[in-house]
Amino acid sequence: MQPNSILFAGADISSGRTPITFAALDEDLNITIREKWDLPTALSCLREHENVHLALTLPSKTGQRAYADLKNQISEAGFKPFPEKEYPKQWFETNAQDCYREWIGQNPLPRRSFEGRLQRALTLYDQGVRLEDPMEIFEEITRYKLLQGKFRLDTIYASRELDALASAYLAWMSFNRPERIVVKGEVLVPASG
Repeated sequence: MQPNSILFAGADISSGRTPITFAALDEDLNITIREKWDLPTALSCLREHENVHLALTLPSKTGQRAYADLKNQISEAGFKPFPEKEYPKQWFETNAQDCYREWIGQNPLPRRSFEGRLQRALTLYDQGVRLEDPMEIFEEITRYKLLQGKFRLDTIYASRELDALASAYLAWMSFNRPERIVVKGEVLVPASG
């Protein structure tokens, strides 16, 4: 990334040794980071960039402690709550499921199911996030490839990766299309329609 470029990041927090699923987009919606990190590694990445818009996906019950730790430490790392006009490091909270609900126009399929993951990947692809077209997986399905175990599933991201990417995309929207996001309760989500 160029020195003055903005990192649009999303983080989905759970529990365990590497509780942060981290995704980042550049200004052209290319995926620049897609990793599973511990808290110090995620903070190190956030500190090394001068301009960051960060969206934190609200965690489940198991990720509450890691989430609280991350929120405290990003404040110490110089982040301010969105919207802080012209400030280079901003953050906000979102709910990835609410984002998908707005983009799809109905309740999404279960997030961990194969169909739900495909639906979410297609939704992000249709929004302009530059991931491989999820529908190409169906061109790969042949009897031979299935029997030989040569069927590729690496283009279908895990549900936490998709949630982090949705958050990163919302961070991109907060900078490039702020009129298309709204506050719903205490979180930011895409505007309806």
